[in-house]
Amino acid sequence: MLLCLIMGRSAWAGSDTSSARDGWDFKQTAAQFTALCEEVLATAAATFTAIELDPEPASLQGVFGAYDAMMIDLQRIEHAWYMKAVHPDSRVQTAAEECIARYNDFLAGVNLSPTFYRRVAAIDLTGASAAERFMIDRKLRAFHQAGVDRDEATRDRVRALITEITRLGSAFEKAIRMDKRSVETNEQQLAGLPRDFLDSHPENAQGTILVSTDYPDYLPVMKYAVNDDLRYRLFKAAKNIATPDNRETLKTLIRRRHELAVLLGYETYAALAMDGLMAAEPQAVQRFLAQLDGAVKKPADCDVNTLLARLRQVDAGAQQVQAWQVYWLENRVRQEDFALDAEQVRTYFHFDRVQAGIFRLTEDVFGVEIVPWHTSTWHPDVTTWEMREQGVPIGRFYLDMHPRDNKYGHAAHWALRRGLKDRQIPLSGMATNFPRGLMEHRQVESFLHEFGHLLHNMFSGTQQWFDISGMSMERDFVEAPSQMLEHWAWDYETLQEIAMDDNGRTIPAPLVEKMNAARHFGEAANTAAQIFYASLSLEYHNRDPDSFELLSLMRALQAQYSPYPYVPDTHFYNNFRHLNGYASNYYTYQWSQAIAIDLLSRFERRGLRDRATARDYREKVLAPAGSKPAADLVADFLGRPFSPAAYSKYLGQLTPEMTAVCLGQ
Repeated sequence: MLLCLIMGRSAWAGSDTSSARDGWDFKQTAAQFTALCEEVLATAAATFTAIELDPEPASLQGVFGAYDAMMIDLQRIEHAWYMKAVHPDSRVQTAAEECIARYNDFLAGVNLSPTFYRRVAAIDLTGASAAERFMIDRKLRAFHQAGVDRDEATRDRVRALITEITRLGSAFEKAIRMDKRSVETNEQQLAGLPRDFLDSHPENAQGTILVSTDYPDYLPVMKYAVNDDLRYRLFKAAKNIATPDNRETLKTLIRRRHELAVLLGYETYAALAMDGLMAAEPQAVQRFLAQLDGAVKKPADCDVNTLLARLRQVDAGAQQVQAWQVYWLENRVRQEDFALDAEQVRTYFHFDRVQAGIFRLTEDVFGVEIVPWHTSTWHPDVTTWEMREQGVPIGRFYLDMHPRDNKYGHAAHWALRRGLKDRQIPLSGMATNFPRGLMEHRQVESFLHEFGHLLHNMFSGTQQWFDISGMSMERDFVEAPSQMLEHWAWDYETLQEIAMDDNGRTIPAPLVEKMNAARHFGEAANTAAQIFYASLSLEYHNRDPDSFELLSLMRALQAQYSPYPYVPDTHFYNNFRHLNGYASNYYTYQWSQAIAIDLLSRFERRGLRDRATARDYREKVLAPAGSKPAADLVADFLGRPFSPAAYSKYLGQLTPEMTAVCLGQ
């Protein structure tokens, strides 16, 4: 599935659409993709051998120029990660998984090559730019992290472990993707659900309705269904996805990661995974999470006590709020204490209008144009788009936004190709599981979150070197731009672009005021839950794997951090996807949220739609890509260093409205 790298103005057909030759050939079979994968990797292997054997003195262009060319050509199979998540043909998904394993094995060999390491270390950096010096320093660090300076037997074992870790991670994600669960119910038990939901879920001949654990079913049921047993059964089904299949897979994955870390001289895998990131070490993450936990305890208790008081109105003997009751109770509190009707809110968020509104927001704030891009896709649901600036294309992207069988079950963004100045434009892919009709407001937030990642990739095509282009910055920074963009979902001026009902009426300002008044209710408790997830991710990878059992350690951490008790006979860790992609580093979401709150402060001073601030943000935070430390990007934009103290203060504060609700006034 070839990614064409040659594009020019002659490819455009009209001012409002693009028919440029680019993207993938989706008519390829699994066998054809496997052949392409083999061809690309064979070419890369030959190129890399030539780089190692080059007799010329090491120079930046001679060594990294050739390496860049190799990495650019490898992007012809970079979309394999996206394919395994979204392609409807399971054979193509399997071919993509196998290609990923071979791709990772090849890159492991690159980072374990003593010859290539010596070539890079010998580069004369006289006259090199600051970005080029940073690039070389970071590459040398990566060599040492990979074990390039170890003996041959150790390097061989490292490479074998990386291959096995990739295979186990793919198996972990595949088990989650393939395990589609549902519960049986009927219209009586669905009391409380909106009419459009009921209309789209008719009873079968036996009088039964199937409700799945996919988000378009799961979220409305958990939020609106009055029937507590239905919510309980659906919650248990969701939290047992890939159980028991992933139990041994995950345990083995954690063991192999630990073995790799120890082999490379690290105490734990978390120490290896955080080396070179903003946080730098597990101890810093533990301190960060403890700081957040201390800040959020009281407001989280306030949230839970408010929910418990509401629960006792229907169950006088209730002693605890259970996890399957949270969304429903939060909705009731917002209705009764904030006069916010969630069903009324959702009438303004039809998927098609939301997407069009987010496009208009992007065009208005960043001064770009988004037009249809005519290219082949893998499914009729998929739409394709081109982003232009002053008539010139700066990026293209795929949107695969609705659920179907064997598709990735959450929301995510894939950087399919890095942009390189004057050489190639970025290519991105998104996948979500939003309904085709009315959306929940939190799904609008999720859309903006993933679109924030996409914009980051679109705007980062300004660097000349592959290694510092695209989204190549520290992993614990990469969520910050996307989390910041979520805040636009609460801005009335923005919602006027996004929110409109079937009669063409824009969401009224008083309703948005109610939404904002209720906005922070539940946020503290949700943050406490996120601290639990981050701690689980960290502690699974920050000790000897043979010293704990998955379930018992999860239960202990849940008791320590989560505002809600463990639900017996559930196994969340088996379907916690981020244990593959982020491993020990799920703390990234809270770390990046702290940065996002800081970044947002500049927008708030001038207004979220201020073009000058957006331009500065784009140029100083997004466009530099990985050409300097992420801390410098933040400082360049804010005029001061980032500090997590601002986020701790934010979490520890209650709005006047929240204080009144918590105290029952």
